Amino acid sequence: MISIRRQKQNLRDTVLKKRKEYTEKDWRSKSEKILGKLLNSDSYKKSNTIHTYVSMNDSREVWTDPLIKQILKDGKQAVVPVVNFSDGTLLHSLIHSLDELESNHWGVREPETKRPIDISEFDLIIIPMAAGDRQCNRLGYGKGFYDRFLKQTTASKIGLTYLDFIFDEIPVEEFDVKLDTIITEEEVILP
Repeated sequence: MISIRRQKQNLRDTVLKKRKEYTEKDWRSKSEKILGKLLNSDSYKKSNTIHTYVSMNDSREVWTDPLIKQILKDGKQAVVPVVNFSDGTLLHSLIHSLDELESNHWGVREPETKRPIDISEFDLIIIPMAAGDRQCNRLGYGKGFYDRFLKQTTASKIGLTYLDFIFDEIPVEEFDVKLDTIITEEEVILP
């Protein structure tokens, strides 16, 4: 029998390959629909400090650049992660503009100047995902950065992905953190 870890990796490989096949037009269109649902949600409207990932656009993650711009335009605090690969943790930094972001040597855009903020201040966390299921389980990228981070906060947790990558059930392990909501271009999924 295949281990849960191997099942997760096989699914991750499959969905990430398929996601990279999205045309730029499809990627932007689907992302805009997802962001529209998020921006119209009570969770977004009621939040003042919003932590969001910065999308890896070449791999067709749900595009967060317009989200970050809207957070700032709405007078809310925008917080983005800074990855510490040596210890597997995330630092969280306030930003005031997308212009502050520079690609690190892994190709992930992060703020050049860090303005750390404590996770206790977060009202809402927007989370990247490879895939998910109808119980709001999330398949991440396999490094555990977000699972470790999400265990430390009570903020609302919303994952963004495409309907193509929502399954009835995905393999989960005991350390995987369930989300409060998953938003796709077609629906808002609650557990």
